[in-house]
Amino acid sequence: MVNPLDHPLFQRISHWINLINFIVLIATGWAIHSPKPGMPMSQIRNLHFFFMWFLIINGVIRFYYSFLGKHKDWDQIFLNMKDIKTIWPQTKYYLFIGKHPETGKYNPLQKIAYIALPIMAVLQAMTGAILYWPVKFEGFANFLGGIGSVRGIHYIFMWLFIVVIAIHVYLVFTAAYEQFLFMFFGKMKNQKGQ
Repeated sequence: MVNPLDHPLFQRISHWINLINFIVLIATGWAIHSPKPGMPMSQIRNLHFFFMWFLIINGVIRFYYSFLGKHKDWDQIFLNMKDIKTIWPQTKYYLFIGKHPETGKYNPLQKIAYIALPIMAVLQAMTGAILYWPVKFEGFANFLGGIGSVRGIHYIFMWLFIVVIAIHVYLVFTAAYEQFLFMFFGKMKNQKGQ
C-alpha cells in the first residue's frame, strides 16, 4: 500500500516535469546526433537547449525542496549502512534469484540511481554547453580530448539515461504498479469513490 505522504504533490509534479524533459531531450538529442535531410536543425537545437534549462531549473528546485521543503526527504535518499548491506540482496531480488529485502521508502539501488541522475544531468549539461558554444568553451573541449570526444561523452550519457529510464519503467510496472498509479493520477488501484 502506497502512503500518500511518500509522494507529496510537489514531488509528483517534479517527476512529471522530468519525464517530459527527458522525452524531449532524448528525442531532440537523437535528431541532433543523426539528422535527416530537411530537419529544422536550428529549431531542434533550440528546443533541446530550452528543455536542458527546464531540466536544470526543475532539478535545482527539487534539490532545494529535498533539503528545505515542507516534505524534505534528503535523509531517505542518501545511502546508510543498512542500504550497503542490502545492495546485493536487492540486486538478487531484481534478478529473480532472491527474496525482497526489507528497505525504507527507497531501496539501495533506487538511492544509487537518485544520487547518480543529478550528477549525470550536470555533466550532461556541461558537455551540452561545450557543444552549443564550442568557441566559448574551447579550453574545456580540449581538456576533454576535443569536440569529437565531448560529442561522444554527451552521446554515451544519453544512452546511460535511456538505460536507467528503461530499467525504472520496467521495475515500476513489474514491482510498483500501485506507486505508478499514485505518482501519475494521485490515486491507488484500491481507492474507491475518491
